[in-house]
Amino acid sequence: MSEKNIDKLLGLTDSKYKLSVAIAKRALQLKSGVNPVVAPDQRAGIRNLITLAMRELATDKLQMGANLIDQVRLDKHLAQEKQRQAEELQRQQAGSYQMPEFDND
Repeated sequence: MSEKNIDKLLGLTDSKYKLSVAIAKRALQLKSGVNPVVAPDQRAGIRNLITLAMRELATDKLQMGANLIDQVRLDKHLAQEKQRQAEELQRQQAGSYQMPEFDND
């Protein structure tokens, strides 16, 4: 874990496993498009969603178990987002499709 506040994070729970699961769930939320709770200046230079999730937990703006959606709802949200993106791609492709030209030999 590269987060400099690792001791604070470990103090949030009685298990490294629980901490890892909470961080992974939050990273999935961030990946699906949920807005980060930390200020832009605090996340400047962070490209890794795991690190961003750790930073959020360390700032006390997000607590273990609070504001973390359960896995079923997260999976449903991700499936809906994937479907929306596929439909958007189809619309874009349909608008730019050109029929091939054939020679009349």
